[in-house]
Amino acid sequence: MNTNSLSKRFARFIGRQPRKDCLDRLKDDILLDCVMSRLDVVDIIRLRQVSKLYYELTQHAALWKRLLQSSTMHLPPVPPTSRHTPHRMTGLEAERMVCRAYSLHMNWERSSPCCYRQWEFESHHRVLEMTLLPGGRYLIASVSDLKGLKYAIVVYALDAVGSARAIAKTDTATKAYGLRAKYVTIRNQKSIAIAYLRRDYHHKSDKRKAQQGLIQNASNYSTYHDIDPAVEFRHECVAISARLPALEALADLSRDLDAAQFLKEAKQLPPPFENLVCITSGPTHPLTCPDIEEIFDSAYLAVAKHPNDIVFKRLDGGPSATLTCMPVPTYAQSTHVIKAIRLLPAESTVFVVREVAVPRTPSQLHPIYSFEKYSIIPAGPNKISQTRMSEACILAHDVGHLSHIHIADPNVPPRADDSILGKLRGNVDDPPLPPPLSIYGRRVNEEGFVLVRFFAQRFVHEFPPTPPSAGSWRSHLPLRRRVTYHYPLHYNDLFEKDSHLDETVRILPGVIRPLIVYTPWDDITDAPPIVEIRPWIDRGMHLPYTVEAGDVVVPVQGLRRQATFANAPWEGLRATALAWDETIGRLVISRADGDGLIVYEFSHAPRQDNDGRRLPLPLRHIPDPDVFNQPNDNVLSLMEDL
Repeated sequence: MNTNSLSKRFARFIGRQPRKDCLDRLKDDILLDCVMSRLDVVDIIRLRQVSKLYYELTQHAALWKRLLQSSTMHLPPVPPTSRHTPHRMTGLEAERMVCRAYSLHMNWERSSPCCYRQWEFESHHRVLEMTLLPGGRYLIASVSDLKGLKYAIVVYALDAVGSARAIAKTDTATKAYGLRAKYVTIRNQKSIAIAYLRRDYHHKSDKRKAQQGLIQNASNYSTYHDIDPAVEFRHECVAISARLPALEALADLSRDLDAAQFLKEAKQLPPPFENLVCITSGPTHPLTCPDIEEIFDSAYLAVAKHPNDIVFKRLDGGPSATLTCMPVPTYAQSTHVIKAIRLLPAESTVFVVREVAVPRTPSQLHPIYSFEKYSIIPAGPNKISQTRMSEACILAHDVGHLSHIHIADPNVPPRADDSILGKLRGNVDDPPLPPPLSIYGRRVNEEGFVLVRFFAQRFVHEFPPTPPSAGSWRSHLPLRRRVTYHYPLHYNDLFEKDSHLDETVRILPGVIRPLIVYTPWDDITDAPPIVEIRPWIDRGMHLPYTVEAGDVVVPVQGLRRQATFANAPWEGLRATALAWDETIGRLVISRADGDGLIVYEFSHAPRQDNDGRRLPLPLRHIPDPDVFNQPNDNVLSLMEDL
């Protein structure tokens, strides 16, 4: 081959005169399999900026799937369906997962993290409350029409092709609050289980008065602040499911469809929602803090019933089981009230935070808080009610008066996970080290927040070996080993932070990356202006956990501080609702002055146009980055392994 032909072949990569030692002269598969396989994510992103050749090669699916399976970062969760397996994922989806994990970690390592991107989409409703599924793909919102007369639950697909949009909606009788959503398997179907609370007037006469406008709508009462209404309410905890295959099919509908065409196409698909269970209670026993987890090989709903009851119910049907928590023996004569609960599926227990109203003394001016664990009562064929003492209990005397208590979601993976994350977990014998159990409370006597963390402890169980089959030549078999982690409540950590006197604290909890929202102290409306949002950073939580003496799992001791963001695009914004997903660094704020939802991204991810194509365009050298031009046998075997 002469120099002129070489120049034409490599002109856009190496200039007019080819160099014999240039890396660009290697074949694409050699560059991908032998060169880029030795680079980390940051090196690949830098290599992408060198030339068009490397820009295109660094978008191959095999490259990012290889990085995905070898990553040591906490990867963001994905829906547990076969759509997110290595064979069906595109290179763009794999790159999105890896880049989000690395860029979020690097962003939170800065002295002042920053918001990388801000975008907005229309909700077409007035959003009252919302929550993000781990991984940020789906947003579950409690909404009303602009007049506040009709209420519903809406599912938004945030990573849909084109832009975010509403894909499913189901009506509710009154305002839904206390939202909780979780990926679960119900009746062998991968679903999103959604639990919410609602209340309505207890007496029919009050309902008629509300319809006539003589008294206000029951949904207009605040669900964030404590209220003492002159009327009585009836309380419900409702659980519904949204089938993931149906949601994925709705999200795949063309972006070019108008509202009427979308509804026509959606009606031809299976309905996504299914009603599961409903727990009711009267005026004297309001329901609070619902939670959903998979326990005893089934999806369970748990909800606290004032003052000291916890109701458990299987989401696939059956009678309920009620646990009544006995008073702490030291303060048996004082009033106890459950403030927060969290199901711990690994040990089949429920973690409970209760407020104990002890008599005021010069040394004890505020309530005492008890942190307790109880064994979950399995739901059986008949209704069950039991009264029990706690299995473990720790008392906190000096944390002040806490008005809102949140237990961060440890993001326990679903029991049946067909995604790539389920495969990666299946390749490891022992379960991963669990994060601390993190409890956040808003302190009102001296405005600020309190963080209490309980560390897990490792337990190693050894079982006799499985007996060999008849005629086996093996005479000695190793013991079977199983590792579990429990929270004994003996090893804890306390952190307190005060705020300015003219500000009120709202907490967006997280195990690793919580956010603290500051609003004016004298604004108690449903949409106070945001003064500031600050991240609470613990450097040790970003590093791999260690197992210390006594098999206690603790983070590395690092600098703990309340940082500030380098940019604050939300300052002064009146927000009716906020949702935070710490796994990908996504904050969603609902505007009070319209029906827009503003999304703030704290991690980088590849972007797409309205047709799902990567930006920027075009790809000249390789039209489809998920398909090799002429793969050799080694490349084909690599793709089969992936």
